[in-house]
Amino acid sequence: MTFEKGKIFEYWLYIAGFLLLAISLPALCFAGTAVLFFDSPSPNWSANYFFIFSVISFPIVCILSGVGVLLLINKSKTIAFLVSLLPIFPIILIFAGSTWMSWASCGKFDCSTPSMQEQGNAALAAKCVPPVLGAADGLETTGCGILETGVVATGTTTSTSEANNWQFSARANNPIRITLENQGNTCTQINVLDSNGKVLKSFENQCGSEMPASMVTTSFFTFDPPMNGSYVLRLFTPKTPGGYWVKIE
Repeated sequence: MTFEKGKIFEYWLYIAGFLLLAISLPALCFAGTAVLFFDSPSPNWSANYFFIFSVISFPIVCILSGVGVLLLINKSKTIAFLVSLLPIFPIILIFAGSTWMSWASCGKFDCSTPSMQEQGNAALAAKCVPPVLGAADGLETTGCGILETGVVATGTTTSTSEANNWQFSARANNPIRITLENQGNTCTQINVLDSNGKVLKSFENQCGSEMPASMVTTSFFTFDPPMNGSYVLRLFTPKTPGGYWVKIE
């Protein structure tokens, strides 16, 4: 009876070893895709790098664990079993990295609050009063507005040739945190202009092209004003037009 139990345990170890090797290939493809198209959701790159390392480590650990189990079965089934459990650790690291990125993205802000879309009462982009900054990019400015700290603003583009200007005031060496929400597969990009229309900073928002229409994606950016004065967030949608919500803090 002991012999039969030992054999059954050995068979399960063989299955576990080959299963880990089988999992490693799709896990490696997933890790490569995740790293290649990684869109930094957090301003804390230590958290981002930790998450990337965790994702990459999973297929590597699966390969090493699978090979280790197959080599150790005939030497020590107990050690082989323990080796088969090693992939649990990168899974824990992936979860920890994801949590860290979410926490770092929130910083001192409360991430438990509803999305800007859900909060409502947003300032709407209105018709622009000439002169309009940003004409050099060839886009038609179809909406303008004033951004006040902590107040949500919203606008909509109906084509990829449109842009909206949101003016705000800032002080030197006082970083501005920009929160941007997109509806569905809308992919809003941002240029920060000075009072002369010169582009000081560009934020390329990495958006998914197959997002459900009901999904809201959120991105965070930081702009450090070089001097006291008036600036403009110029929002445009070079790929997919649609609605957006923006706030500065």
